[in-house]
Amino acid sequence: MRPRLAAVAVAVVLALASAARADETARQILDRRKTLDDTTRHWDDRHQKMKLTIFDRRGGERVRDEQKTILFFLAPAEVKGTGFLAFTHKGRAADQWLYLPELQRVRQITARARNESFMGTDLSYHDLDLIQEMTSWTEADARSTLRGEATVDGTPTYAIEETPQREDIGYKKVVVWLGRDDLVPRRLELYEDEAEPKKRVVQSDIKPIGAIPVPHHVEVATLAAGSHTVIEIADVQFNQRLDPELFSQRYLERGQR
Repeated sequence: MRPRLAAVAVAVVLALASAARADETARQILDRRKTLDDTTRHWDDRHQKMKLTIFDRRGGERVRDEQKTILFFLAPAEVKGTGFLAFTHKGRAADQWLYLPELQRVRQITARARNESFMGTDLSYHDLDLIQEMTSWTEADARSTLRGEATVDGTPTYAIEETPQREDIGYKKVVVWLGRDDLVPRRLELYEDEAEPKKRVVQSDIKPIGAIPVPHHVEVATLAAGSHTVIEIADVQFNQRLDPELFSQRYLERGQR
């Protein structure tokens, strides 16, 4: 089986839990979410198709197809065959590589390049790493505070503010809105020093794949730039027993040939 992509992102990796008790703290809600991720919602591998549409301030758009963390771009022609491989680690930066077919070489994403845009989208290489790692944060990584409740696109949510305690996280504050009934994140805001968030991630069209609720529509906006990226997710499959060899630099170089 040739994967078009294995779960990146954004995903979207933030799969969560069920209704909270009124007296729970933010950390108890987050820990309960993690328990679900580790038990009834646990998965070993994920295979899916993703379509990225990138909108600029003027409303122009570009569409790109793609997808544990290996993906290959299938379109448009100028990026077809480009591959991305990432290994995410707790407490330190991910190891990330980009395969450039026109040069027929693999480029490692260095610390200097981590804040660059990922293939022209509103996500940086650092953002991809951060969103995957967030589900394993403890109070040592980020202090959490329950900020109350709010309705996001018609869904009652808990608003939780997380204040990073590690410099490598890069943001001063992260606010996440978790659905009251399923603890799936409906919105995520990333703050630097400004009063307004630098980036906003909104997840919707939540559909169950077995016992796992999966957002099928994700929008990532860079507010000051006025740009946003739409990610449409389809054909999600879990626990396909993907060959570990798929997640290697060797496969990155030959996967779409």
